Amino acid sequence: MKYSKLSIFAVAAAGLFSACTKLDQNPQSSLNGNDAVTEGNARILANGIYTRMEELEYYGRDFLIVTDLGGNDMKITSQNSNRFITEFQMNYTPLLAPQTNTFLNAYRVVNQANVLIDKLPETATTATIKGEAYFLRALADFDLARRYTRPYTGLDVNGAKINPTDANSGITLVTKSTDAPATFKPGRSTLAETYAAIIADLKVAQQKAPDGLTTDAKANVFNATKDAATALLSRAYLYRGDWQLAIDEASKLINSNKYALYAPTEVANTFNADAAGSEDIFSLRFLTPNGRGSNNFGYMYVPSKLGGYGDIRLTDGFMALLDPKDVRKGFTQTLDGSNYLMKFSGNKAQGQVGLVNVKVLRISEVLLNRAEAYAELGNLQQATDDVNLLRAKRGLDPFTDVSNIKAEIVKQRRIELVGEGFGMTDLFRKGGERNIVDANALSTRKTDAKDFRVAFPIPQAEMDANPNMVQNPKY
Repeated sequence: MKYSKLSIFAVAAAGLFSACTKLDQNPQSSLNGNDAVTEGNARILANGIYTRMEELEYYGRDFLIVTDLGGNDMKITSQNSNRFITEFQMNYTPLLAPQTNTFLNAYRVVNQANVLIDKLPETATTATIKGEAYFLRALADFDLARRYTRPYTGLDVNGAKINPTDANSGITLVTKSTDAPATFKPGRSTLAETYAAIIADLKVAQQKAPDGLTTDAKANVFNATKDAATALLSRAYLYRGDWQLAIDEASKLINSNKYALYAPTEVANTFNADAAGSEDIFSLRFLTPNGRGSNNFGYMYVPSKLGGYGDIRLTDGFMALLDPKDVRKGFTQTLDGSNYLMKFSGNKAQGQVGLVNVKVLRISEVLLNRAEAYAELGNLQQATDDVNLLRAKRGLDPFTDVSNIKAEIVKQRRIELVGEGFGMTDLFRKGGERNIVDANALSTRKTDAKDFRVAFPIPQAEMDANPNMVQNPKY
């Protein structure tokens, strides 16, 4: 089928559940038409959304990698397999938009969630599944906002503070299933409307989704839960600058004591474990059949001598952040003069280099969200106390310079969340500058927080097919 004259939104809405032929075989089962949207098929429909999120150009590899390559902690050298160079050098344009399929797959997640939300009859059995759909729609919209809009508390292309009510400053919000995709040509919302929609969906998920971790049983972290919605709400409020609300949501999880920070002895290997760890709130499960061999996520990081491509390496600036006592040094490796991230070297139970479960939400991020919000409100000691909870579990002495806690939070986010898709987002929402000066890195531009490349371009295919779409400034 050719889609050259269709909006990407039309492509995303077409053939939503067509990947396999047997309805009961696996989460990718083929489900076409409204007849398939029944209580009996509800679980399969929901599983299909998770499978869509695991596409190579989304959480299967590209989304996290590209977001980290846009920060200061990752680099590509002349020894590469020709992947992600355009993104690293920030040479993308609407015509050369290598992340078009990320745009497409995120909207496919949105549309699949819309089908469950709009068309699935709500019963005692399906109510929680609908709750999962609300969470997954919010997550996809949030990811699109991080990629294709400017940070809510950041700068516009003229260096002024963002006005979140400016027209076309947000993403395209698709909140209903589309019955006529060929004629569906929506425009963009404001940034304020975008975040309001994300938050509204997460509040519904808090009510409808399955329960999270309980005191007597481990929740299935590979499915969306109420706790996952709460964790993502803490992130959404933080990015929107609603400091007290971010604290309130984060505290619900932190004060529950249901999710424990990894012990120091666990840190180096927990990302390669088959089972969920004590910090994990929501993860995506990757097994050998959907690992994609040498195209998988971790393969890009593992050095060639250890079976991967080793394309993406840690910058000298990142390595300088690490205290000799920091147990997180355990997920780095120096080989032939380069520093590699070994967080994602491979789940031994699956037996494939670089194949790991992808951790989307962890309690350590939630703790750092609260610390940052405390600091922004001027509660510097409370922020310091939160940071020291993390530092203690990472083999570090307490941080005592309370007046510089904001810089310490930035540092701890860089170290703790490296490789997990936060680099570019955290850098520019805090007004930072990207400047990679390593001698062996490919040349790349110095980029400040007002640069137009902070937001990716809307793919040209969408611009050509959709007269209502508005491009990001200066592309």
